[in-house]
Amino acid sequence: GGMAAAERAVALDPDLADGRAVRALLLSQRGEGDEAKREIEIALRLEPDSHSVQRAAARLYFVLQDIAEAIPHFAKAVALEEQDFACAGMLVTCYTAIGDHEAARQAAQVTLARTEKILANDRNNGDALGHGSDALAVLGQSERAKAWMNRALLIDPDNMNMRYNFACCLAVHLKDTDAAIEMLAPVIARSSRSNINSAKIDPDFDTIRDDPRFVAMIADAEAALAAIGE
Repeated sequence: GGMAAAERAVALDPDLADGRAVRALLLSQRGEGDEAKREIEIALRLEPDSHSVQRAAARLYFVLQDIAEAIPHFAKAVALEEQDFACAGMLVTCYTAIGDHEAARQAAQVTLARTEKILANDRNNGDALGHGSDALAVLGQSERAKAWMNRALLIDPDNMNMRYNFACCLAVHLKDTDAAIEMLAPVIARSSRSNINSAKIDPDFDTIRDDPRFVAMIADAEAALAAIGE
């Protein structure tokens, strides 16, 4: 899973912040949260103004369910890279999770502006459509959000990252449990263990986490991975 390469890179250059950031994320996937946090703090000290390091720190703390700690790192990543709509979209998730709806709206405005700029040049960008539709829903433009989803699914129906984002939007902002479950099912069926673990803790799925269909799809996916030794 890349750990050997990350450790080799750090061994060759202990001051390589990106190498330590990658190692931190991989450690978190192995359940070694404390060691992952120590590694990301070293990376942040080495290169506090690195977009990739700030993004990695944000992802790490999000996976560790420390939303309060993830927020400033997502915000720094957004400030460091004006085309980064994904971290802006993750800020929407984080602020929604802690109940700061005004901050979520502000993050949604940034997300929408950035995705619209991307889509002006690449109208079929599934990732931009995924985060953009979520932003539209937060901003009260639910019909436009659904139109973006429908268009994107016609263009790129096998984009699982995009489907995951649509499921988040349907679950938490559009309050459509049935549609969220239907959207998420093929994603979970094809996911790696780390992605399944992410779905299990993603606050966007809090509204459907106890739904028997969600529980069953997670159990089936984990059983399939276990059967092949993953």
